[in-house]
Amino acid sequence: MAPTWQLPKLLRISKRYSSNVLPKVVPQNIRNIGIIAHIDAGKTTTTERMIFNAGMINRAGNVDDGDTVTDYLPSERDRGITIQLAAITLPWWKHRINLLDTPGHADFTFEVIRSLRVLDGAVTILDAVAGVEAQTEKVWKQASNLNIPSIIYVNKMDRPGAGFSRAVKEVVQKLETRVVLCNMPYFEHSSSDIVFRGVIDVLEKSLLTWKEGDDTGKAVTATKIDESNPELFEMLKKARESMIETLGEYDERVIESLIEHDEDYMAVPSSVLDEVIRKATIERYLTPVFCGSSFRNYGVHPLMDGIVKYLPSPLETDPPVVASKGKPVPAALDKTNGLIVNGQKKTTLALVFKVMTLNNRPMTFVRVYCGKLTKNSHLFNTRTGKRLNLKSIQIMNGDIPQDVKDVGFGNICVIPGFETELRTGDTLSSSEVAAYTLLPIDIPPPLFNSAIEPRTAGDEKHMLQCVDKLIREDPSLTVHYDEEMGQIILGGMGELHLEIARDRMINDMKARVNFKDVVVSYKECFGGKKEREEETVKEEQRISLTISYLENAKDFVDQDGARILEEDNNVVLLPRSAASGEVREAIDEGRWKCENTIEELEQSIINGIRTCLLMGGPLFSFPIHSTLITVNEWSAAVTQSAKQDARLMYATIETMRVLKKNAEEFAVVEPIMMTKVYVSSNDLGEVSHDLANRCSAVILEVQDQSIENLETAAWAKSEAERIYLPPDYTNTKTNSGSEDIANKKLIVAETPLREMIGYLSKLRSITQGRATFDMSFLEMRRAPASRNEIIGSEFKF
Repeated sequence: MAPTWQLPKLLRISKRYSSNVLPKVVPQNIRNIGIIAHIDAGKTTTTERMIFNAGMINRAGNVDDGDTVTDYLPSERDRGITIQLAAITLPWWKHRINLLDTPGHADFTFEVIRSLRVLDGAVTILDAVAGVEAQTEKVWKQASNLNIPSIIYVNKMDRPGAGFSRAVKEVVQKLETRVVLCNMPYFEHSSSDIVFRGVIDVLEKSLLTWKEGDDTGKAVTATKIDESNPELFEMLKKARESMIETLGEYDERVIESLIEHDEDYMAVPSSVLDEVIRKATIERYLTPVFCGSSFRNYGVHPLMDGIVKYLPSPLETDPPVVASKGKPVPAALDKTNGLIVNGQKKTTLALVFKVMTLNNRPMTFVRVYCGKLTKNSHLFNTRTGKRLNLKSIQIMNGDIPQDVKDVGFGNICVIPGFETELRTGDTLSSSEVAAYTLLPIDIPPPLFNSAIEPRTAGDEKHMLQCVDKLIREDPSLTVHYDEEMGQIILGGMGELHLEIARDRMINDMKARVNFKDVVVSYKECFGGKKEREEETVKEEQRISLTISYLENAKDFVDQDGARILEEDNNVVLLPRSAASGEVREAIDEGRWKCENTIEELEQSIINGIRTCLLMGGPLFSFPIHSTLITVNEWSAAVTQSAKQDARLMYATIETMRVLKKNAEEFAVVEPIMMTKVYVSSNDLGEVSHDLANRCSAVILEVQDQSIENLETAAWAKSEAERIYLPPDYTNTKTNSGSEDIANKKLIVAETPLREMIGYLSKLRSITQGRATFDMSFLEMRRAPASRNEIIGSEFKF
C-alpha cells in the first residue's frame, strides 16, 4: 500500500482562535508574505485553503458563496472580489506565516503598495489558462523594485486549456527571471478526458495524488517515482537535471554533490537542493515554481511547505531605512536582537501600514521592525509627538481578532482603539527623544472625481464623518471643497474605487448622500511665461506673493523655508527673512506683544495659501497643481496685544485671489497614463490606429511582448528554451508556447486618462476579446489649449 503523505497536525478551531493556536516562534521561523496576482487568478481561494490546511477553520469557504475569511466586507462578498488587504496569521511546521491577501484590481493598487511595504516575500499566483497577465507584470515589478523575493504558483490546473509549461515560459520571458520547477502537474488519462490529479515532487522524487471526490484535499497519497513508471521517471529525471544545472551555476556545492554521487542527478540529496534554492530565492537569482488547483485544495500543501522553506525570515531581508530628524541613521540586523538602530538594542520601532474600522472599533495594522510591542506599554507617534498607551495588542485572522500579550520583532499585529491619532505611514517609537522614523508609504494621486452631497442639511454632519473615516482608512481617496460649486469632491484611483466608496458610505455607514457622475480628476496650473507678483495691504497686515510654474516639488526638499504641500505638487517658499524689518526689530528689541508666535503667523500664511490653492483656478475651479508660491515679504501688527493670525490669513487669501484672477495665465492639467496594450500581430494596425486617433495617444514604441531591453530579452528567450518543461496535455495550442509569444506585440503609449474611460470594451470589440491592456499613472501634464473647451464641457457634477 502506498504511504500517505504526512501533513502537520491540524488544530480544530471553530469561531474564535485560542491562545495555543499560534505559539511563539523565533524570528528565523517567521514568514511575512503577500498573495499578489492579476484579478481572478485565485488569490483569495488559495488563502482560504491555507487557512483551512493550517487548522484555523473547520470548513474552507468559497468566493462564489461569499463566506471566505479574508473577503469579509459586504461589498467584497456581494461582488466576489477582494477590495482591501486582509491579514491572517497561520502556524505551519513550527513556523508562523503572517499572510496578507491583496486585491488584484488596478483600482485598489494602493492596497498592494502598502502591503508590499511591510512584506519579506510574496506568492505570485497565475491562472494556468491565462498565464502572465497585465496586472501580474505590474505587481511583480512593484515587488522587484522593493527586492522582495517571490514564489510562482500556477493555479487552476484543473481547467480545460490549462498550460503549465506555457505559463512558466511566459514567467521567464515576461517577468525575466530564472525558474526551478519544485513540482509539476500530474494528469490521469481516461477514455474521454484528461484529469488533473496531483503533482510530481521534483525534490522528493515522489508523486502526490489527491483522492477524487474528497472536497477537503486532505486525503493525499505519496508514491515514490522509480523506473517502474518510465514516463513519470523520465519527466522527473529531466526536471532534476534542469534544476541541478540551474542551481550549479549559482552555487558550487550542487556540482560538488553531483560529482560525489557519480553524476547521478537522481542521487543528489534534496537537503542540498533545498538549501541552495532558499539562498538563490532570497537573493532573487531565481524563482521556485509550484502548481495546483486551489479550489480543490490540490497542491496548496506543497506550496505552504515552499513558503517556509524558500522565502526569507525578517532576519534575511534588507534592513529598513531609518532616519532621525530627516537624516539616515545606521540600522543593522542581528540574529539575536533583530534590528538594531544606531547601536541601541532596546529601541522599539513599528510602521503603521493600514488603519480601518471593524465592528465600529478602530484597528491599526503595524509591522514591528525593531524591539517588541507589549500590552499596557506606551509608544510615541513620531509624526505628532504624542504618547500612545497600548491597552491591548491583537493579531487578526480576517475579521476575527485574537488578544496577545506582546508581539516581537518581525511580526505583524493590530493595535485597537485609536480613532484619529494614527494614519498610514506613521512610525511608532519607544523613544521620544531620538524620534526615529521609517520611510513613509507613497500614496498614488487620485485620477477620478465624484461630487457628493447630503440629501438634507441634517445629513451633512454624518456625511463628513463618513468621508473622514474613508480617507483615514484609504489615503488614496482624497477630498476637497469646490467653493464655486458648493460641493465636496471625492477623488479616487478609478471608477470602481469610487463606486465601492459610495457603497460603503450608503450601505455600511448608512450615510444619506447622493453621488454625482464620476469624472477625471483635472487640475489647473500657472502657465504664464513669467512669474507674477502681487501685494495686499489690509490695515497693518501686509503681504507680497509671487506665483510661478513649478516642475517638481521634490527639488525644494532641502531649500530653506520651503513648505512642500502634500497635495498637488505645490510648494510655498517662506524663509524667515521674508518677515518685514518691523517684525524682526520687534523680536530683537523685545517689543513683541502679539498673542501669536512668529511660527503661528507663518503658519497662518501657509494656511491661507493652501486654502486658495484648493479652492481652484480661474478656468474651471480645478485644484491648483505644480505651482510655486513665494512669500517675498510679510508684516503684521506684532507690537499690539492682540491675535493677528486670522487677519494675516485673510490678507494672504486676498492676495492669492488677485494672483489667480487672470485666467489667460492658467492652463488645465490632466492625468497622463502610461498605457501598455497587449495584442496579436493581426490586430496591431487597427488597435494602433484607434489609440492614436480616437484616444489621442502618443505611441512611443511597438515591441515584442516583454522586450524592454534587447539584451535581457535575448537572455530570457534563451533561458526559456534551455530549461526543461513537461508537455501541456490539456493545452491544444502549442506545448512550448513560443509561437504564441512571438506573435504577440506590446504597444507602449502615453494617453490622456479621459480618453481611456471605457477603453476595455472598445478594445475587446476590435480584437474579438483577444487583447488586454494595463495603465499606470505617469504624470499630470498641461493639456493643449484646444482641449480646454472639450474638458470644460464634460466637467459637470
